[in-house]
Amino acid sequence: MLEKSNPDFHMVCTMTEMSKSKKEWTGETGLINQEMLTRHLTSLQGPIFYVAGSPALVASMRQMLVGANVDEDDIRTEDFAGY
Repeated sequence: MLEKSNPDFHMVCTMTEMSKSKKEWTGETGLINQEMLTRHLTSLQGPIFYVAGSPALVASMRQMLVGANVDEDDIRTEDFAGY
């Protein structure tokens, strides 16, 4: 894993609709929001945030991060349209 080769890397996976799944999940659940980020990070200022997904997801994540006072230079995005 990247966490072993880079102690500054931390990935948190989350599932948003576990009620629709028949599989077990013991990880994080719920939407990615400021509350979730502050549970996993000591500060929202400093990390680089990478966001990839549908244009609507990318736009809403960017809005949430900027609203949490994350510097726009620390946000990297990529839209994937058509799915």
